[in-house]
Amino acid sequence: MLSLRSVLLVSAAGLALASAATPAHAWLGGFEPADGYQGFLNQVQIYNAGQYGVNSGYVAPSAVAITPNSGLWTAISGGTGLAYATGHFALDRQYQNSGTGTINDQGLVITTHDQGWGGPAQRYKYSVDSQDLNGVAPLATAGQKVRMSFWTRGGLPADPAGVNGVPYGYFGNSVEFADSSGNIGFRLGVTATAGGNMVTYWNGSSMFQSSLLHFGSKFDRWDVTLDLGTQLVTASYFNFVLGTTTPVVANVPLMSGMGNFSSMFFQSAPGVNNAKLWAVDDFSFFTVPAPSAAGLMGLGALAALRRRRR
Repeated sequence: MLSLRSVLLVSAAGLALASAATPAHAWLGGFEPADGYQGFLNQVQIYNAGQYGVNSGYVAPSAVAITPNSGLWTAISGGTGLAYATGHFALDRQYQNSGTGTINDQGLVITTHDQGWGGPAQRYKYSVDSQDLNGVAPLATAGQKVRMSFWTRGGLPADPAGVNGVPYGYFGNSVEFADSSGNIGFRLGVTATAGGNMVTYWNGSSMFQSSLLHFGSKFDRWDVTLDLGTQLVTASYFNFVLGTTTPVVANVPLMSGMGNFSSMFFQSAPGVNNAKLWAVDDFSFFTVPAPSAAGLMGLGALAALRRRRR
């Protein structure tokens, strides 16, 4: 028969395993050469972006050309001519926000560049892999919590009539989180308004526009938790200029059920004046496993022991 001390030790070990977060600096990335990203106008869908470099966890020694859209990045709409997603000098988050590093440090820019307001929004898919999740396979995130943070900079050029910018009410520069079946659980971005770019999320049928302003001159940070066990999402927004963190949404249902966390979609606004305006940088992920069998067994044994002692 297990002693109370033994049961508590088993329970503690199980709960520690259940609650331990596994950190990872995503090779989605920092977008530096060491993270597997080439420089300006090397479009991410035509080489092995994120799959080489000393930080990436891959053994490939350098960038190589691939069949377009056969790597981690897929250009769904865009990626032709000078419409691109590319590593870009001077748009590194730390360089922009704090002046640290050098002008050669990179963020990822997604833009239509030269296509004018008649050109389409650029849409890219990134396929999450185990290097992003510190060895956890994306399919194995089923039932887990996935916590992530990333930084975003640049707003939507707005015009009431949508002639020299997107019209008021346009929701863009968005990031979506999806599973291996393409179900999108959460979408966030900004909405163009007369008062500026307002932080917004989408629940599948309606936009929820907050009172938070994204200034666009500096990188701000999103912190998101996808609870794939309860199918709920929580997100907060850190404004770098103000130094404030504000809850945006707390434990609301995902817009679509997610069986796992396997991909992200990035969508820019259309238009020439959107050139080099939207950049993302410095992604990180943590996975929190579902309660382990050992933890559940330990709790069950503890409950049984307590019943016997009554």
